Amino acid sequence: MRELETDPLFNSGRGSALTEKGTVEMEASIMDGPKRRCGAVSGLTTVKNPISLARLVMEKSPHSYLAFSGAEEFARQQVSPPPPPPPPPYPLI
Repeated sequence: MRELETDPLFNSGRGSALTEKGTVEMEASIMDGPKRRCGAVSGLTTVKNPISLARLVMEKSPHSYLAFSGAEEFARQQVSPPPPPPPPPYPLI
């Protein structure tokens, strides 16, 4: 699927049809029938392979669907996880 998303001739990913404003908004979904799990994303403008993000939603989040800014933020977190919390203000004994 990622190869199709990268192909400029296929109507997906890089070759997506443009919106009325001339921008690309992509979506993808994936299902694991035997395990009864799914993941979906929509309204993506900065993610190269939406299907990979949909898989991460399925495997690494409590959600089944993320859209627009929520999906974009989740994508950024997967590339660069949030920093660990700061240490407590006092020593633990």
